[in-house]
Amino acid sequence: MAVSVEYTATGVNLAQYVAKISNLSPVLNATGVYIERLAKEAIIRGQTIGGQPLAPLAPSTVAEKQYRKKARGILRRDGGLLASLAFARTSATEVQVGTNLEYAPWVILGTQPYVIRPQSASRLRFYGQDGWRSAKQVNHPGLPERNIFDGFQDKAIPFFVDAFSKYLDS
Repeated sequence: MAVSVEYTATGVNLAQYVAKISNLSPVLNATGVYIERLAKEAIIRGQTIGGQPLAPLAPSTVAEKQYRKKARGILRRDGGLLASLAFARTSATEVQVGTNLEYAPWVILGTQPYVIRPQSASRLRFYGQDGWRSAKQVNHPGLPERNIFDGFQDKAIPFFVDAFSKYLDS
């Protein structure tokens, strides 16, 4: 995709714009804060940033959350993912929003089916929709994709353009 911009500068001090463009920190920081807030609100609502519902929880997960009285919703077990979302400036012209949690890619992007085996005991013990169970291994069906960032461009780009315009005009 190609974008061309044409403008006429009449009576404008272009030097002031050059100075502002060389320091995008205010605009990038504001955009990072905005996208971080959108991502946290998406988790709380159980939707993507674009407003699509996240894949529902498996019945066994719902049962476990109810048993442990942690029925907060999708992508919300103990609040760790929500609390860990943050923005970071990665360069003079880039901001990223994400998390440092090791498990985040699996719960956000999903997984293929996998096998769970006990690490420190001879059997796994877990609570499911039929109550307490134990097994030597569990063939997990995999996690569905629950990408909270889907649709962020539709909100982030207009925000950035508006913030950048106001920054240049200030």
